[in-house]
Amino acid sequence: QHFKPIKIGNSLLVKPGWSKMPPRKNQAVVVLNPGLSFGTGQHPTTAFCLRKIAAMAPDFQKRHSPRVATKSFLDIGTGSGILAIAAAKLGYKKIRAIDFDSQAVHAARANARMNRVSRKIKIVRGDVTKFSANPKQQFDLICTNLISDLLIAERKRIFNQLRCGGTLVLAGILRMEFPKVQMAFEKLGLKLVSAKREKE
Repeated sequence: QHFKPIKIGNSLLVKPGWSKMPPRKNQAVVVLNPGLSFGTGQHPTTAFCLRKIAAMAPDFQKRHSPRVATKSFLDIGTGSGILAIAAAKLGYKKIRAIDFDSQAVHAARANARMNRVSRKIKIVRGDVTKFSANPKQQFDLICTNLISDLLIAERKRIFNQLRCGGTLVLAGILRMEFPKVQMAFEKLGLKLVSAKREKE
């Protein structure tokens, strides 16, 4: 009843399976039914990440610059898998999605199959506190939708997954905690590019 289709700019439409809303021309569609795992696009933190994924998408940027490089994507705390699925639909390659909750991993894999992108996404159960300091692969874009305490505590492990010149999107931060999170990541050499506040 409360799950309505969501438009993320002109490039992405997120809707439940029962919605008959047609996409616009060149608009990617993510079909997602509300379930036990977090992430339907309704929450401000998820919507923020979706907007960033869409804005930086290879398919979107190719229309303006044909030489744009294919981007890799890491989703930390994937929940329903919505961000990774959106990334696959928007042309990202080498997509990896991680969650500590085995139920979330199961749901994300089911949602990826429903959207016919399961071959494009590697969805695994993983713990951010055990990330390697020297990972075999780094990513152009990382979305990390976690609580602030975990973001700060594991900032170096998260940062190590980021390719030089890449973009890190942090979400799930309470308004009062934002300055502390910003300072922690700026000490690693990152620069704040943009921020959005909605409610608390």
